[in-house]
Amino acid sequence: MVEKTLLDGDSTSRQRFVELDALRGLAAMAVVLYHYSTQYGDEIGHASRLPFGFPEGNYGVYLFFMISGFVILMSLERSHSAMDFVVSRVSRLFPAYWSAVALTAAVVWACGMPWQLLPAHDLLLNFTMVQQILGGRHLDGSYWTLQVELFFYVQMLLWFMAGQLARIHWVIAAWLLLAVSYSLAVRYHMHFSYTAREVLLLRHIAFFGLGILFHRMHGHPGEKVRNVCMIGLCLGTIAFVGPPVLLLVAVFGCIVFWLALAGDLQWLRARPLVLLGGLSYSLYLLHQAVGFALIRLLEQHGLPAGVAVTVVVSAMLVLAFALHRGVEQPAMRILRAAWKHHRELHVAAPGRATAL
Repeated sequence: MVEKTLLDGDSTSRQRFVELDALRGLAAMAVVLYHYSTQYGDEIGHASRLPFGFPEGNYGVYLFFMISGFVILMSLERSHSAMDFVVSRVSRLFPAYWSAVALTAAVVWACGMPWQLLPAHDLLLNFTMVQQILGGRHLDGSYWTLQVELFFYVQMLLWFMAGQLARIHWVIAAWLLLAVSYSLAVRYHMHFSYTAREVLLLRHIAFFGLGILFHRMHGHPGEKVRNVCMIGLCLGTIAFVGPPVLLLVAVFGCIVFWLALAGDLQWLRARPLVLLGGLSYSLYLLHQAVGFALIRLLEQHGLPAGVAVTVVVSAMLVLAFALHRGVEQPAMRILRAAWKHHRELHVAAPGRATAL
């Protein structure tokens, strides 16, 4: 997903967009509660009646996509080179992800359910983050969104390298046209490339487009009319290509973004919510497969479903904190410092050569 460090800039930027960090944390917790209540109940079944359900939490991932659109464009506009962006993304995503895959595999092997176990080939593919398009199964069901995010980053990087970010409205228009074309192909039973659908994110790209447009609306006030019109096109595309509920999700996301960027969601700056936002990536990586295995284990030992879920949510927050502080943050600092040092050496080298 996106991260607090990409929101860093001057102190004004950090304060202004802290709401997005908190929103990301709330979206992650919504997904966790959906998986532990509704999805676990449907796929496995709680040993006793769970006093709540949260099917709406499944749509938290679409808020992630909107936040990614906003923040990745911001990050690219601040990047001096393609490698700056690549190092930022790799240092952010992969060390924590690889650690989560290793921990999840260990827990699943030790106390998981039989259907959670993967053959060695699929397990190794999971370390790529694109195992689905390579024909492998996800070790954790939540990992499907990581492939989506990764392909979005690659697309945006290519547009950055081509010098087309200033023409991002035309890029979004092309994405929307392709998404409609894919939907029509499905509707009329025509062939459409699976690889193209996945790589171009045709089922989700309009949500990323909404995030990009809200960033443009904030950073380029003179484009307000154009951006509002493009947001309307994104919403129209979502209504055309997806089920009606996704339009409601998108409209809700737009309202939240509008209020957050206008400074009308001050309560999101509460420290616990911002902390939750900081943990959101680690929490998302760890929660589903490990959480399912632990819920089942606790219920088998006689704990009521509500107690088991509460214990596991608490345990996942602790594990997420440990992964965030022990791997995610140190890896980002080390890798980014190493790249900065390497870049400074190469910038300084011509000067030294001239002096000689």
